[in-house]
Amino acid sequence: MYREKVDNTNETPIETPIESEVKVPEAPAIIVKEKPSIIAAGTDCGTMNLVLARNDTNIIKTTRNVFLPIKEDEISISDLSDISYIKSDDGNIYIIGDDAFRFANIFSKEVSRPMEKGLISPKEINAIDVLTLIIRDLFVDNIKEKEVYCSYSIPAESIDEARSVTYHEKVFGKIFGALGINHTAVNEATAIIYSECRKEQFTGLAISFGAGMTNLSCTFKGIEAGKFSTAKGGDYIDRMVSESLNMIPNRVTAVKEKYLDLTGAIDPNIQKKNERILEALYFYYESVMNYTIKKMITEFEKRIDIEIDDAIPIIISGGTSLPNGFLEMFKNVFNKYQFPIKISEIRRAVNPMTAVAQGLLIKTMSDIGK
Repeated sequence: MYREKVDNTNETPIETPIESEVKVPEAPAIIVKEKPSIIAAGTDCGTMNLVLARNDTNIIKTTRNVFLPIKEDEISISDLSDISYIKSDDGNIYIIGDDAFRFANIFSKEVSRPMEKGLISPKEINAIDVLTLIIRDLFVDNIKEKEVYCSYSIPAESIDEARSVTYHEKVFGKIFGALGINHTAVNEATAIIYSECRKEQFTGLAISFGAGMTNLSCTFKGIEAGKFSTAKGGDYIDRMVSESLNMIPNRVTAVKEKYLDLTGAIDPNIQKKNERILEALYFYYESVMNYTIKKMITEFEKRIDIEIDDAIPIIISGGTSLPNGFLEMFKNVFNKYQFPIKISEIRRAVNPMTAVAQGLLIKTMSDIGK
């Protein structure tokens, strides 16, 4: 299942540690305290965030999947002492993560994105090099002397945009191989079933509302019955709002992450410009939910052949589902339609930002056990 490990003895050290860490609210039962000689990992390769879960720690690492290239003559290394950055072997410097996002907003620039619509970006010539450096930074602990096995997430084929997942999957496989990591690809939404549906014996319908795509997988006792994705996610929402209001997309993203409340509540002291952004975000969130549910119904009626007597849960996850009121809005929109299979409940993942990585870690542990 895993590809042969590749030795990467020429790896050079990273100048700075990873920019942020997230405490897991409910760590999987497989987490152990002692440092094992064999490391199992799960890496969520998301359009907006890269997330790493490992079996030798209860800390899940995350970094925003963006970068801002700068030239060596534009800034000194001492100026970067408190900034997350990486330096390539040929001397290029890239500010990464939240620092890149913050700098871009301050200077009204757009951040560079290694991924677009859930896949490797064809527009960024440095995308693969930067992704390699960021993933190497995630695995900052010394792993050369240990066997590392990692499941990494890939999206399902899109039903509304003709872009193949094959190149994306192979590129990430090459990146992990170059870092000396045994690796296998796992569908993003299926990973959510592994982390969230243990009590249902890994039966359920997972919807991952990501930045680049919305991914869906229906599984029965851990076996995929059907999966697909749409090209409308958080980036689509931000882009439509930015075009409607004539502003750069990452400004919209910043307002969304700070203020958006899908219950309709708005801070009375908020600036008028931001109030217009929040209103537009509300409209487009509702539009994407309607679009997604209609596509779900069509796929289940025409392509996903499954007959389950018992009702199954829908699990909502992904960074785009984080705003307060998202689950309630989704339920209200969902109840307007007649869904072709019985649904027992619609619930949110325990931690929508880390559910995929945790599920991938569980899958890796299961595979190693076999």
